[in-house]
Amino acid sequence: MKKPPKFCCVPACIVLAASLAAVAAAPAVSAELSEYGNRLTTVMVKGVAVTAEVVQEPARLYLGLSHRNSLPQGRGMLFIMPIEEVQQFCMRGMRFAIDIIWIRGGRVAGCEKNIAADDARILTSPVPVKYVLEVPAGFCDRHRIGPSDEVSFQQPLSAAAPVR
Repeated sequence: MKKPPKFCCVPACIVLAASLAAVAAAPAVSAELSEYGNRLTTVMVKGVAVTAEVVQEPARLYLGLSHRNSLPQGRGMLFIMPIEEVQQFCMRGMRFAIDIIWIRGGRVAGCEKNIAADDARILTSPVPVKYVLEVPAGFCDRHRIGPSDEVSFQQPLSAAAPVR
């Protein structure tokens, strides 16, 4: 009786090893998430690093930092707006004070400092912007942040070059 052919595992092992090597060589995409499920990125403002949650979906843009108890030093929230235009923010549902940094063209376009949680004003960017960074109150004064200071970050949802 004729023996059935034996399966040769050497070519299969070579294919598997080559596939694993290709995956390992691919650039890693950061999927680090905050405790609120938002992607994280590092925003550099005048050389100061801020670990920021990135929000760009309409529901998350609307919610922002509302209903949270605090924002630790060194942390922030980066809003990526749908289009570059004059932006308006409010302190709806806020429980702590913040600074708002308006960002345009890789530079600080303006700062709103020490905004109290119960501030009822509508806060308006001084020029059209696409990016807005909220940080703990006092950040801009502590680091002497002002108009034209450099801002850069890597958008975690895009393979694009860093924003400068």
